[in-house]
Amino acid sequence: MAAVGCRNLMLSKILSEKCKGKLLPKKCPRYELLCHVDDLVLAWSRGDVCLYTQLQHPPDSMVQQLALSRPPVWDVEQVLLNKSENCVALVGRRGVAIVDLPQRSGTPPLFDKGRETITCRVEYIADRFFSCHPKLEVVEAAWHPGSPDNTHIVILTSDNYFRIYNLLSLEIPEQAVSVGLVQPGVVLSACTGESACTFAFGQPKEALKFGSGNPVSNSVIDNLLDDEEERRLKHRSLQWPVFFLFGNGDVYFITTVLGASKPSMHALHGPMAMTPSSIDNYGVDFCGLLVLPSWPPVLVLATTAGHLHHCVVIDDQKNNNPFPLMPQQDVHQFSVPTSVKLYVYESVELELSLLQDDEAYTSSLLLHPDPSTPTRYWVSHEAGIHAVTLPLVENFLQFSEMANDAEFSEQECECVVEHLICTRSLTPAAPMPVTGVVSGAAHTMLVLLASGRIIALSLPSIYNQQLFESGFTNTNMPISPLRKVHTENFEGHIRSVLQRSTSQPLLVSGSGSKVTPAEYLNLMNRVMSTLRTNYIQPQRVVRMDIQRRSDILSEQKQRLKSEIEDLLAQKKALTDKAHELAEKYEEANDKKSQLIERLERVMTQVMRAMPVLSTSEKNMSRELEAMQTHLPAFTNQLAQIKEKDKWQANMMEKFHNSEASKRHQICSVSETQHKALNQALSKESEKLSVLLEKINQAKQDLNL
Repeated sequence: MAAVGCRNLMLSKILSEKCKGKLLPKKCPRYELLCHVDDLVLAWSRGDVCLYTQLQHPPDSMVQQLALSRPPVWDVEQVLLNKSENCVALVGRRGVAIVDLPQRSGTPPLFDKGRETITCRVEYIADRFFSCHPKLEVVEAAWHPGSPDNTHIVILTSDNYFRIYNLLSLEIPEQAVSVGLVQPGVVLSACTGESACTFAFGQPKEALKFGSGNPVSNSVIDNLLDDEEERRLKHRSLQWPVFFLFGNGDVYFITTVLGASKPSMHALHGPMAMTPSSIDNYGVDFCGLLVLPSWPPVLVLATTAGHLHHCVVIDDQKNNNPFPLMPQQDVHQFSVPTSVKLYVYESVELELSLLQDDEAYTSSLLLHPDPSTPTRYWVSHEAGIHAVTLPLVENFLQFSEMANDAEFSEQECECVVEHLICTRSLTPAAPMPVTGVVSGAAHTMLVLLASGRIIALSLPSIYNQQLFESGFTNTNMPISPLRKVHTENFEGHIRSVLQRSTSQPLLVSGSGSKVTPAEYLNLMNRVMSTLRTNYIQPQRVVRMDIQRRSDILSEQKQRLKSEIEDLLAQKKALTDKAHELAEKYEEANDKKSQLIERLERVMTQVMRAMPVLSTSEKNMSRELEAMQTHLPAFTNQLAQIKEKDKWQANMMEKFHNSEASKRHQICSVSETQHKALNQALSKESEKLSVLLEKINQAKQDLNL
């Protein structure tokens, strides 16, 4: 079971007080009334129709109220925050309102320097359009992920139109795409599953290149654009596939492009065939759609009965772009056939309710992506929350980073489903729907209940992304001999044993209802059975496996110790043998040196005893004879040099002793005399300066 923390959040107490007496309808829609900005929690209060914010840490920090200048008159079902975190979209069945958030400043960073109550400006999207069409409803809305300034919002309405609005022009949409047959009976169309119930954006493709206009002028404009503007234009021209889910299970897709270079018409491709085929067409009453960020894309389809289908988008034609963008030739054509199909990798059935007589219970499912990892998503509904981890997405992401000639692992990876919260466990208890789910930092989740209570869950370690080891291993790597004994990964074995098919959720329900002891006993028996079967029993099996493995490793340790002792004895014997060989080597080396010296002496005596001179001796003899020939000339020159040196010495002695040399000696000045001369010269210089100033002044007076 997930641990519970942050029970004393002040925002939870305030929302609980505001929501007293504000009951939800019996068939409540899908609510998303909670947002998370860094460490700031943003929640919608149904009691006083405003937003409340508070820092998550510490729990008793200041709570700020964001009042609206023009509050909506309809019920708010979704609170959507854009990527820039400066606007919040309030979505309801009868319209969409945009709330301009104030700036955050200070320490800690709060809105408008920490004021307790702040009035925010509110604008409405297509307010006049919805007023003129009273039967028209908003099915779903979302911020466009490809907007450079995060100012584009998309709205799917009940008339099967997909509209893209810019906050700079709230009344007129930039694009309006028909995604189905427009019928007069909107309610009847929705009941028969012929209307789009939700949509989701896929990963973008490369930018489109349009050849309209003058090539010369286009090249000049391209040169004038700076890097930031070029990046924005390139970002606006990305192709964004949008998937649409209809109530009967049909999935269509279109490709949208923002900016002025968008196509004039969009082709609706579909319906996408689901393979392998199923007798019941994988169920009816579809309600949820989610696109997981991978390539190929993985779609999650949800039904009101609690079934989840994980589908991989594949293309039979195997072209590089499975999402073509082409202008629609026939405006009356409902859809264009496509080769893109949905391969149903696995189907999961969720346990929505814990009541025994509640097998036919249905609820609209809402799918939330986990921003911390692409392999996990949340499923919220009226009866609680489930967490689903899909290792297939991790395998796709790792395969995309490998070489082009790499092979994909065919190992099947089942998803991991965990029941986190259940609000439908006792029959007499009042319903307590979940109205908001966000993922926080450090593997935490914030859950907003209909009563206004906020629960912080600390997710267990089973959801860590490192749990799923990659199936792409290099089989050519050599295996150590010590590892050949145990080829199976023991850690993977333990994880497979501890993996649970059923989990015990956190039980939450409304108060004020009387529950009989028998119902408490049945609930306790069910909880104890789940804990005993899926928690205690696997842990016992794991304990026995660990003990068995520990015994085997202890036995191997003793055997290795004995082998190490034998090896140490062999090492000692080899060391002694090496010392003996080293001593013998030193003796042999000394003997070798003695023999070499003896051989050199013998060779010297032999060479001396030879009657014939060697070549070297002959050369040396010739050099000595040449020196003897030049020796008399060198002796004569040396005598002359000595006589000249003696004459020069006598002349120098006579010069120094003469009176003329004494008169030419330079008189030296003492240090005291040198200072006196310097002082006298300084005084004369000062007098000259004064006289020069007087002369200049006289010239100025006489105008010379």
